[in-house]
Amino acid sequence: MNPCVFIIFSLLLLLLVTATTSQLVAVGEGRYDRNRVNMKKCLDNERLALLLFKAPLHDPSDTLSTWRSDQHDCCKWSGVKCNNQTGHVTKLELNNFFSQGGLGGEISHSLLNLTYLNLLDLSDNSFHGIIPTFIGSLTRLRYLSLSYNSFHGAIPRSIGYLTQLRSFSLSSNSLYGTIPSQFGNLTNLQYLYLDSAGSCRVENMEWLSHLSHLEDLRMDGISLANANNWVGVISSLPKLLSLSLERCELSEVMYPYSSFLNSSSSIEYLFLTNNNLNSSMYRWLLPLTSNKLSSLLLSGNMLDGIPKYLGNLCSLERLYFFNNSAVVRFPDFLNNLSGCTSFTLQMLIARGSQFTGSLSDEIQKFASLESLYLSDNHLNGSISQKLWELPRLQTLDISFNNLTVPSTYHLSKISYVQSILMRSCKVGPHFPKWIQTVKNLTFLDLSNTGISDTTPLEFWATWPSQLEYLNLSSNNISGKVPDLLSNFANLSVIDLSSNSFHGPIPDVASTLASLDLSRNKFSGGVSFICQIVGGFLSFLDLSHNSLTGQLPDCLWHFKQLKIVNLGHNNLFGRLPPSVEYLINLKTARFRSEEDEKLFEIEDVKMDEDDGQTSVDQKDGKQSQRMLFVGRPSRRAAEKVRSYKETPLNIKMRRPE
Repeated sequence: MNPCVFIIFSLLLLLLVTATTSQLVAVGEGRYDRNRVNMKKCLDNERLALLLFKAPLHDPSDTLSTWRSDQHDCCKWSGVKCNNQTGHVTKLELNNFFSQGGLGGEISHSLLNLTYLNLLDLSDNSFHGIIPTFIGSLTRLRYLSLSYNSFHGAIPRSIGYLTQLRSFSLSSNSLYGTIPSQFGNLTNLQYLYLDSAGSCRVENMEWLSHLSHLEDLRMDGISLANANNWVGVISSLPKLLSLSLERCELSEVMYPYSSFLNSSSSIEYLFLTNNNLNSSMYRWLLPLTSNKLSSLLLSGNMLDGIPKYLGNLCSLERLYFFNNSAVVRFPDFLNNLSGCTSFTLQMLIARGSQFTGSLSDEIQKFASLESLYLSDNHLNGSISQKLWELPRLQTLDISFNNLTVPSTYHLSKISYVQSILMRSCKVGPHFPKWIQTVKNLTFLDLSNTGISDTTPLEFWATWPSQLEYLNLSSNNISGKVPDLLSNFANLSVIDLSSNSFHGPIPDVASTLASLDLSRNKFSGGVSFICQIVGGFLSFLDLSHNSLTGQLPDCLWHFKQLKIVNLGHNNLFGRLPPSVEYLINLKTARFRSEEDEKLFEIEDVKMDEDDGQTSVDQKDGKQSQRMLFVGRPSRRAAEKVRSYKETPLNIKMRRPE
């Protein structure tokens, strides 16, 4: 290379590196941003349109607090998105999902000045009244959500002008009338959500057949009682992946023609619960047996089992079949599902379905089963040992059947089981040994299962630390409860009621939300309640025991307490000062059988000036009554405590 050329090339390269380095330094110091330099601020007329939109709105959560006239770049306002090159407002994302008080008031016509708006999300707010018809003039919209508001009246036909819409939601409103046929103009729609939109109906579903790009359709609660062509129209949608028609007043499936039966193969999620469907609807499902259907919800209908070809749904993972009316033998039901479905099914919910027969060895074919809900049926006999060998089982609910669960079964193979519910089955009389082999249990309900044994110490000592719910009520279990319950940091519900436990009540988990130890033989004091400091306790029943002493003055922890019953014990003394912290109390009873007098709390009136309470004492009666409405004032509490000390015989009630 020529030396001169080399020198010139080197100098140019040095200049380029220097310039690049200078730019990088400037960027690091925040002095240079090519995108920021080229970014347009919002246009004045669109900023004014947003301020006019805000003006009539109620905004209790200050969602629009950044929308101020002295803030000139509206593209930086909360919920506002702009095009970086033009400055036009393109998105208004004003949903209030995480706020307690959403936007309300009148939706201003000023939105029409946002001519490049392609997304408008007003969901989870408090808008009411009719949906403004001018919404149909925002013709660039691709996404529109008005869901979870209180809109009423008819759905405006002008929505049909929004032909660019990809997603449209009116879920959870109070609308009424016929779904406009103009929806058929929304030919680009992929997602249409009309579930729980109100008392709406469809007379003819022909408009739906034009939405050939539709992937997700939800019409729960929309009456299709007069839409006899719904099967044919739905089946003609080639891209439909998810269909929800719950509570749509569907009945017998009509087949005006048969060619549509081969065009439904795209559906993956099908929800048809709570209709009046009978077994004629299975013909519609016939072409689905080779597709990708993974969730099938058929609960709350009039189905008498399932046909055998549904066992060929080779992608089916979840089947909901509860609350169907026809009597079906459960072994036959399982046999019809035992095709390739048995390899994929993860969840079967079939409670309240009039099933008869036994829980037989047929269950072992469903090796992928994770959740099995069979409560409220007519199953009988001993449950199969094969059930305990399902390797992925996590939840088992066989409550309210005539099933027998031998106490000697070994559950060590069920390493994933977390919830066992056997209420009103036959587990006793001995305490089941298999409980000690379940290491991941969080939820156990063995109430009313005929156990009349002493709880072994191993039951309490080896209990999984992640336990959240324990119900052993309505048995005849005896013995003492050891001082171990406080070790379970996640425990929220304990129900040991209607047994024969005795001795003092030990300390319990501070996280409890519900504690029922009623109708036992517990003795001693109730100071243990002072350890429940988590602030979650809403239900406390210690009635019908032999508890003694006074109610401790630690009730400030119980601001969430709604129901308390300490009656039919031997407690005495006055209500402690901290009773005034029971601000959510609805029902309370501290009744002593030893005292003939009945001391209740009634007639406490709310003061208008300070929101507190006053007391009206009724003289000349053996019983004094006071009714808490709101938070009792110190004046009211002192009135209660001024009565002579007697064994507690108090009822406190709060009106609904």
